[in-house]
Amino acid sequence: MIKGVIFDFNGTMVFDGHLHEQAWVEMIQKHNDNVTEQEIIDYIHGRTNNVIIEHFIGEVSEEELQKLSDEKEKEYHRLARKEQLEYVEGTEDLLDELVEKEVPFTIATASPKINIDFYFDYFDLGRWFKYDEIVYDDGTFPGKPEPHIYKKAAESLGLEPEECVVIEDALTGAESANRAGIGKVIIMSYSDEQRELFETSDLAYDAIITDFNGFLDKLWAK
Repeated sequence: MIKGVIFDFNGTMVFDGHLHEQAWVEMIQKHNDNVTEQEIIDYIHGRTNNVIIEHFIGEVSEEELQKLSDEKEKEYHRLARKEQLEYVEGTEDLLDELVEKEVPFTIATASPKINIDFYFDYFDLGRWFKYDEIVYDDGTFPGKPEPHIYKKAAESLGLEPEECVVIEDALTGAESANRAGIGKVIIMSYSDEQRELFETSDLAYDAIITDFNGFLDKLWAK
């Protein structure tokens, strides 16, 4: 029985994948002009900053790793403000409903702390979430597609993984949820291309949605 909800943030609660892609391409090609834009876009989704930077730029010092990560995220923040990025339709109503019905929920994201700070400021996450309840890339566990992030998120809710539903948008994230033993995996679709990736993959998922309107009614009905 599903008792709790775990949100991946980027690409599910907000459709910001194109902004992350733009910021990553700009930063990586500035430091490595031998990699193509498509190679970057194909690799980045669902992975932690450290893994992405080491993959495209190589081994660097901890100080340089942090500097490059912050460089990318600050550009993403600028792009998000410029575009006036908003929640996916139905998100705020769903969060209000989860609070009202006392359904446990949290966020499990590959984003680093600098982005969590930005989301609490820009999206007013404090209306629904406590900062210390969010699972993010703090360097203490391997990123997706390893299962640790979703096991940790379920534990933070006081639930078993099979008692949780995960909303994901990335193949690596869905694989992470599968490997963690999550009860239901729902895919948030933001493009025909992304939907096709899931429909032709071998990954297990329970539904594909395009917004959060009526989400709980559909979930409980299933």
